[in-house]
Amino acid sequence: MEAVVEPPVSARPPDRGRLLRLGRVGIRGLLLNAASLGLALGMIAGWADPDLLLDAFWITLAIGAFFFNLRMALLRLLAGCVFVIGFSAFGPGGSAGVLEFDPLDLGGFPLLVVISIVVALMAHRVSTTAQRYAALYRQASDRLVTAQEDERERLARDLHDRVGQTLTAVVLTLDTAEAALSAEPHAPSSLAQTTIRRAQTLAAAALDEARQVATQLRPARIHEVGLGGALHDLAQSAGIPVEVRFDPAILPPGLLEPEREIGAYRIMQEAVGNAARHSRAAHVWISAEVAGDLITLRVADDGIGFDQSARSRGLGLAGMQERADSLRGRLDVRSTSGAGTTVELVIPFSAGAAR
Repeated sequence: MEAVVEPPVSARPPDRGRLLRLGRVGIRGLLLNAASLGLALGMIAGWADPDLLLDAFWITLAIGAFFFNLRMALLRLLAGCVFVIGFSAFGPGGSAGVLEFDPLDLGGFPLLVVISIVVALMAHRVSTTAQRYAALYRQASDRLVTAQEDERERLARDLHDRVGQTLTAVVLTLDTAEAALSAEPHAPSSLAQTTIRRAQTLAAAALDEARQVATQLRPARIHEVGLGGALHDLAQSAGIPVEVRFDPAILPPGLLEPEREIGAYRIMQEAVGNAARHSRAAHVWISAEVAGDLITLRVADDGIGFDQSARSRGLGLAGMQERADSLRGRLDVRSTSGAGTTVELVIPFSAGAAR
């Protein structure tokens, strides 16, 4: 299959919505600049009361702070100050101009300048904060999509490596049985009978594997047996010996909201899967504690461990951390090369509780 190459970021087409927003901002900025210039010309030409035009001029400068970046807003403000001072000193009406105030009067012009600067700074802060939260939202959304894609990839791999290969073996076995029956249609040989029984066994195994994959998609019994019972079942179906070091009754059905039970189960499932695939451990165990309003779940092993400063993405730690964050919980992964690994999840009973 031909690989699909993602275009570099610089080569990707720009977001149409972002272009529209920039276009709207550009049009509004152009209109504000035109209004400011028109008011300035109006003061020079004497179209109306200069003080009234001046007030409108400052308003356009202040409003512009919400549509321009801080640097541009301050440049517009500086240009406005230069114009007002120059017009007051050298405009029509003599050396004092036509404006009815002294530009250096602390009760007037400087106060307007300070107000305009404060407005520009506040607008910049609001804009920066909004951009930061938008970036955090996009980052969280991207991480969630990545975690979902990783889980889909893992399930697809399980279907291909387990169910797919078993069904392939069933097909090949049935082909062998068909060939044996064709060779002796009136007296089926023992080979054909043995092959058919083998095909039946493989078909049953494929059915069990398909059910296991379906359980990974959503462990249906978790709401019936509770998180404790589901973790007990997980230990039994892990493919390696896993010891359960807690009474499943301490995590009964309904202890957590359904989706939070699923999330906690997924983290423990990933931890047990990592131990089975990577740890080479002689012993793996699951423990749980309930203290106050907190639930502590642990998966530990005595395997080879890993260097935490060089965590492998293949361990699925990013996805586990993402799930822990969605549970308002705390995930702690402790490991040392040659000394085993411990994955600890601490979650509150309530989804709204602080970590």
